[in-house]
Amino acid sequence: MNFFVLASEAAGEGGHHANSFIIPGDTNEVIWGTISFTLIVLLFLWKGLGPVKTMWNGRIDRIRNEVTAAADTRAAAEAKLAEVESNIANAADERQRIIAGARTDAQTVKAQIITRAGTDAADLKARGLADAESAKSQATSDLQAEIGVLALGAAEKVVANSLDAATQTELIDSYINSVGAGS
Repeated sequence: MNFFVLASEAAGEGGHHANSFIIPGDTNEVIWGTISFTLIVLLFLWKGLGPVKTMWNGRIDRIRNEVTAAADTRAAAEAKLAEVESNIANAADERQRIIAGARTDAQTVKAQIITRAGTDAADLKARGLADAESAKSQATSDLQAEIGVLALGAAEKVVANSLDAATQTELIDSYINSVGAGS
């Protein structure tokens, strides 16, 4: 029978049947309701259960992937944090090492500069003394030669004709020796 026919018959009788909570008064309604419900459930299980399972499993997979990605991101962030904290600690140690090295290098350079300045000063002093001694020797030689020339000229004028050449040479040599011994 048709569902609509049954519904109209039930409505035509006034709908005053003795109803109980477990089994309604009209058994046809219970039978057709059960058959309809069973068909709908079977149709849902046949056509709808696969897409629902796929959707449900996809959601579970997506949530699992998001949780895994969040755990990976957290682990990477914690590793990066540990690395940054380590770098900060290492930076303080590195700074102290660099400062100590710079102080050592500065002391070494200072000592080298002082040593080099002392050596340069000693060299300059020795060179100055050698130059002074050389200039003194040169001046003495030049002075002796000039005095010799002047003495010869003066002696020639004084005793131009009275002395012979040997006496003149002896007179010049004694004068040069007396001037050289005096300086």
